Amino acid sequence: MRIAFYCTNEFSCPLPKEIVYAPMGLAEKIVKGLEKRGHDVTFYTPTDSEIKIKKVNCGMISYYRLKNKAMSGGFHDQLQLTIYEQLMASKMYEDARKNSYDLIHAFHLTPKILPFVNLTKTPTVFTLHDPMSASWNKFIKYCPWKNKAHYVSISDSQRKGMPDLNYAGTVYNGMEIERFEFKKKPENYLVFLGRYSSEKGADAAVSVAIKSKEKLKMAGTVWGNGFYDEKIKPYLKKNRIEDLGFLNGKKVSDLLRNAKALLFPINWEEPFGLVMIEAMACGTPVIAFNRGSVPEIVKHNKTGFVVENEKEMIEAIKNIDQINREDCRKYVEENFTVEKMVEGYERVYEKVIGN
Repeated sequence: MRIAFYCTNEFSCPLPKEIVYAPMGLAEKIVKGLEKRGHDVTFYTPTDSEIKIKKVNCGMISYYRLKNKAMSGGFHDQLQLTIYEQLMASKMYEDARKNSYDLIHAFHLTPKILPFVNLTKTPTVFTLHDPMSASWNKFIKYCPWKNKAHYVSISDSQRKGMPDLNYAGTVYNGMEIERFEFKKKPENYLVFLGRYSSEKGADAAVSVAIKSKEKLKMAGTVWGNGFYDEKIKPYLKKNRIEDLGFLNGKKVSDLLRNAKALLFPINWEEPFGLVMIEAMACGTPVIAFNRGSVPEIVKHNKTGFVVENEKEMIEAIKNIDQINREDCRKYVEENFTVEKMVEGYERVYEKVIGN
């Protein structure tokens, strides 16, 4: 198949080392996997992208590199970014009008790119990464050609916000499992990995660690000093809670594989949650609140525990030795690899083109 693929031109591909942006990390794996399987993939990506695949860059450097040099001031950054991303998208649709592609895959940015869908007969597939918010629903509702696009959810639970979209399938995110080393016998600590925010439940993880008198190692990014200063910082060190700051690469793998469990006390409808499969790939069970994708990703009593509240999470910690860490690794190998993800998108493409 001839596939045009676009994620964003906010960042280059591969991502800068200091940036965590799951859609671009996944996009890199998918385009490489599709090319390996014999498809003709054209990746629309900035000039500073070093990925070794056929690219169209439109002469545009990543917004991340550009904004401090040439675009500071004036429009609000989000409006600037929207226009910048749409400029590259418009080039992709212009190329598609020349009958260059069998299919366009917009791997993110659905509200920003949906206005272009009606400009070509080439079908567009959107991967949805975010929960279906009220504002998102209104945007889709009033788009006259919303059903000319085809949508991929990254979990079945994600569809609840908009069950009537023109879904082409659910494709779970996949990971390079070889980058995460398995460990049979962990150290005696719990781990929280992610944004320090209410949505990710960073404060609930702290609360559970204190009440259960367990050591907790935390790593992630601070979203707003108010939350961190009030909910996390006062409890560091004196309560056996350690903040390791931002980590990437092997440091993430080491943190996860040495933990006896990952705490995932989310306070929102998580569409997927990559850290869950990363932890299980290391053999580390996941104890997570029963929201969003959690019951699809964690196999209750087999690769961790799906619980309803902090009290149940504390009880689950006491029973964590009941989980066979080898089962966690095997479960990821069977369900959440890059190969499985690429095969899933290939099936979606075949379905859409066939229709």
